[in-house]
Amino acid sequence: MKVTVITPVYDVKTEYLEKCIDSILTQTYRDMELILVDDGAKGDLPKLLDEYADRDERIRVIHQANGGASSARNAGLDSATGECVTFVDSDDWIDKDTIAKAVERFIKNEADILLWGSYKVYEDGQGHQKLEKYMPYEADIELFDNDRKRELMLKTMTGIHPSFRQPATSFGSGSCCSKLYKLEFLNRNDLRYPVGIKRAEDVNFNIRAFDKAGRVGYMNAHFYYYRQHEASATYQYRPGGIQVFTDALNELKKFIDTKKDDPLFEQVYYMRCMFFFLESMDMDYINKANKAPRQERIRSMREVLQTEPYRGAAQKLKYENLSFAKKIPLFLMKHGMMGALMSMYGVYRRM
Repeated sequence: MKVTVITPVYDVKTEYLEKCIDSILTQTYRDMELILVDDGAKGDLPKLLDEYADRDERIRVIHQANGGASSARNAGLDSATGECVTFVDSDDWIDKDTIAKAVERFIKNEADILLWGSYKVYEDGQGHQKLEKYMPYEADIELFDNDRKRELMLKTMTGIHPSFRQPATSFGSGSCCSKLYKLEFLNRNDLRYPVGIKRAEDVNFNIRAFDKAGRVGYMNAHFYYYRQHEASATYQYRPGGIQVFTDALNELKKFIDTKKDDPLFEQVYYMRCMFFFLESMDMDYINKANKAPRQERIRSMREVLQTEPYRGAAQKLKYENLSFAKKIPLFLMKHGMMGALMSMYGVYRRM
């Protein structure tokens, strides 16, 4: 079974990119191709990609103007010649046996999609690394039955909910990485990433893929290393940063509207809306780079809370679906207490 690995490249440290590519090229599984998508990459990165392609015939490089992660992944999917595909981001890396072990399980399960675990990698700036396991489940699930697949779609939006059964963890499953997809299945169902969405594009892709898939399995193994950055997009100052979340939520709502016969989908969707509203605070309202007066920032938050989908989340999300720590910000949102929400948010993030 030929496997296509797709890696979009835009703005990444050279040493990170080289570690990523080398981890793919040294796989014990040899029947593979690597598509490097130069998505308007900066500096000497396009040249570096071409040099890799010159040295290894399994590599193909696609050069295109910057269109974002969705556009780059779609370009890779449209060019893939493998029977199945997986994604590795340009600053991450994988174990040398990743593809071999994934393909073995994929074939055994006759899967449309196979998931596995990953590690979050934290670096202290002095070369020391801390690994944290990140996985949606704590035990193998050979094939998801209909109830489990419904749960998997819900976990794609938010990792934890009282209804989720063991061996579920508190983590979601929205990332496009740590997954192997049958390409024929993706093409047959016209599954591609939503272009123009700058956050949670993989959530929007995967929830639709899980919905369409007939055979999904989970392998409780950790092969993928997901590098964590303090200067990630989540915490970079972006005036009006709420818009990137709103765009993602509006796209997700199109899928939720197809599940009107299942009220839990709406509740979990509103949980995601609340979490995105809180996450936007890091990018804008409480970001140290935002020099606007506190009252002006509070007013902006209240204005956003009067618009959809955040108004719906504040009005319709039920406390029973949340842990105690998450009930507090919901209470403050329901009562428009934005000043208090700003004050307690630092505590909330540590809970």
